[in-house]
Amino acid sequence: MGENLFKLIRMKITLITGAGRGIGLSISEKFYLEDHNLILLVRSNNQKRRLEKKFDKKKVKIFVGDLANYSFIKKIAKKINFVHNIINNAGTRNDNHIHGVKKSDLDYLIDVNFKATFYLTQIFTKKMVKKKIKGSVVNLSSQLGHIGAYNRTVYCSSKFAVEGFTKAAALDLGKYGIRINTIAPTKTIVNEKELIFTKKRLEIIKNKIPSKKFTEKEDIAQLCYFLTTSSCKNITGSSIKIDGGWTAGK
Repeated sequence: MGENLFKLIRMKITLITGAGRGIGLSISEKFYLEDHNLILLVRSNNQKRRLEKKFDKKKVKIFVGDLANYSFIKKIAKKINFVHNIINNAGTRNDNHIHGVKKSDLDYLIDVNFKATFYLTQIFTKKMVKKKIKGSVVNLSSQLGHIGAYNRTVYCSSKFAVEGFTKAAALDLGKYGIRINTIAPTKTIVNEKELIFTKKRLEIIKNKIPSKKFTEKEDIAQLCYFLTTSSCKNITGSSIKIDGGWTAGK
């Protein structure tokens, strides 16, 4: 009984957004294997049902909603008292030329990619401070949070915002022992069908990567977990790129 109680006290609670598929699912699987309790935010009921089959319901709480909707974020804030880690992974993309970007496109992408990250970090780090939890925040950024790209004005804007927010937040949160960092990957294969149906496009991208390798979602998950451990106790306000050297230079 004593051992079980001690384990329960030590158990970490990690909130992960965009947990229903791709990178977010890999991150969720990694933290689950590391014996964390999980708060998973997903986009659809189908994703929720799949996760319920994969994970023990006693260790995982799943919420379905749209992170562009501030009411959904407030709902999560009311239901969850505190967490030890926040993984802001959810994101969307826009591939339009600057002249083709609609107001609704810009508003939605900024709401999901940046505002949701800001609000969840603000809300749950405040809870950490109140509980004296020295937690960790990891924001999924992109190599396009460091460099520009054609037809990516909206996406780059959101990821540059995440990078700037992370650095400034590290200054605000450091005195509480709360760390915040970003992970900035290059092209990541999240669906094996991409290798078949977008083969030519992927070859063009791969030729721009010095290592000639795409980022793997499992590598992102490993790094994400590593950043929450005591091995990284003095790493904050940093961006770790997994881009095969793309942003190192031409």
